[in-house]
Amino acid sequence: MIGIAGKIGSPNGDRKAEPGTRHGRLLGGYLVNMHRGAAPVRELMLADIERFQSLGAIGYADDLRIALKRFTSEFMSREDRR
Repeated sequence: MIGIAGKIGSPNGDRKAEPGTRHGRLLGGYLVNMHRGAAPVRELMLADIERFQSLGAIGYADDLRIALKRFTSEFMSREDRR
């Protein structure tokens, strides 16, 4: 079983999804909340994306979208995705 840290640092991923990238670091910050479950973490990420967009921080919101896409593909089951 691969832990969360192992998934983030996976050498099999593309270079865009490395933990050293901005969205990789953002994802790591959200993963500390996984004890709450995947759905609440997803909702938190969606709320943050909306909040940063409303503040005009479009680049940051875009990085959060990339982190969210990776989160849903790696940490959520198909049934939990909406």
